[in-house]
Order: sequence, then structure tokens, then C-alpha cells
Amino acid sequence: MALKKALYYGAVAIAVLIGVSVVVSVVSALLSLAWAIVSGIVSLAVFVGIVYVLYRTGAWLFGGDADRSASDSLGGSRSASASMSAASDATESRQDRLRRQYVEGQISEAEFERRIASELEAEERDDIDRELDDINRELERER
Repeated sequence: MALKKALYYGAVAIAVLIGVSVVVSVVSALLSLAWAIVSGIVSLAVFVGIVYVLYRTGAWLFGGDADRSASDSLGGSRSASASMSAASDATESRQDRLRRQYVEGQISEAEFERRIASELEAEERDDIDRELDDINRELERER
């Protein structure tokens, strides 16, 4: 009888051990699957961040304006501030070009001063035109 009881308890102990082993294996598999998903998402986020930083750094180093080119390629219109900065960049480059021509002796001092004055007048006219357009838009909205 004692042997029979010992075999019964031994069989129950083995069954419990197998059951616990199966439960631990299933929980371990689920945890490893969850870990794989989380680490994949984190890795993808880090990769996208690195690519974005490299893209912006390249645009900064090579003088490209990533926001403007993306907007233009999608057919979007640039905002007023973006077009104003583009206009001031163009004006600056013309003024820089005039300075370089003057320094290199390609144009005289009088010619340099005349051209710079006309550039500044054109810039002032553009500013006045923009302000008048803004006022006209405000008046149209009030009507």
C-alpha cells in the first residue's frame, strides 16, 4: 500500500512538473514575442530618427532647403514668410555679386553705388507692395 501511495504521489508530482513546465514555456514564448515586437518598433524609430538627422544635416551642409523643396515638389505654395526670405536671399546674392564685381574692379565706384541704390529701392518697393496687398486683403475680408 505504501508503494502504491508513493507511486501515486510520484505520478502527481511528475504531472505537476510537466504542467508547470508547459505554462512556463508558453509564458516565456509570449514574453519573447512581445519583446521582439517592442525592440523592432524601437529599432525602427531609432533608424528613422538617424535618417532624418542625416537628411537635415545634408540639407544644411549643402545649402538646400528641405522644407521648401518638399513643399514645392508636392505642389504646395510657399508661405509669405518663405517667399519673403527667398526674396531677401535673392537680393543679398545680387548685392554680394555687385560687391564682388566692385572689389574685382569690374565696375566703378559710381556704378556700384548706382546699382546698390537701385537694388535697395526695388527692395523697398517690394516691401511697400506687400504691405499694400496685406491692407487690401484686410479690407476685402471686412466687406
